[in-house]
Amino acid sequence: MIHLFLAHFVADHGFTDNAKIRHYKGYKLFEHIIWSIFALLAFTFDTLLKSSKGVTVLLIMIVIHVAGDVIRTKIQDSRMKLHILELSELVIALILNFLVADLFVYSFISKEFAIYLLGMAVVTMAVTYVFKNFYPGDENYNDLDGISERLAFYVFFLGKSYWLAFLSLALGFLYKLWKRERTNVHTWWVSPLSAIVITIIWKFLIF
Repeated sequence: MIHLFLAHFVADHGFTDNAKIRHYKGYKLFEHIIWSIFALLAFTFDTLLKSSKGVTVLLIMIVIHVAGDVIRTKIQDSRMKLHILELSELVIALILNFLVADLFVYSFISKEFAIYLLGMAVVTMAVTYVFKNFYPGDENYNDLDGISERLAFYVFFLGKSYWLAFLSLALGFLYKLWKRERTNVHTWWVSPLSAIVITIIWKFLIF
C-alpha cells in the first residue's frame, strides 16, 4: 500500500510545475503549501486520522513536506542540492509509508488503484522532471504535448485498447511533425519511448 508516498508525489508533481515551486515566494509559496497539505490528506484522511499512530506519521510527513518546500526556495540555484532534496523526501515518504502501510488496507482507494495513480504520475510528471532538470535541462521546457501523449498511451494500454494506445503516439508524432519539432530529440522519441517502457512496467505491477 503506497498511499502516503503517492500523496507526497502528487503534492509536489501532480497538477503543479515542480520546477517553478523552487522559485515561489510569499503568498505563492503559502498557496502551494496549503495545496500540499490537502493533497496529503486526500489520500490518507480515511485511514491515518483514525489512529494516533496514523496521525503522528501524517503530521511528520506534513512537517517534512512543508520544510522541503521552504528549503527548495533557498537552494534553487544548486541543481545538485535540489535533486538530493527531492530524492531524500521520496525516501522518507517511502519509509513513513511503510510504517503505516497496514492501515491503508481499509482505505477507500484500493491498492491497485493507488499503484495505477502512481504510474499515471510517473509517466507524466516524472518524465517531465527529467526533461526540465537533466535532458534537455531547461526549466521552462513546455512538455504539455508530451504529457498528453504519454498519459493517453498509459490509459489506453492498461485499458487493453492497444490500437488506441499506439494511435495516440502516432497522432502525437504527427502533431509534433506539423509543429516542426523533429529536431527536438527529447520531444519526438524519448517521450513516447518512456511512455511505452513505464506503462509496460506498470502493467506487470498492477496485473
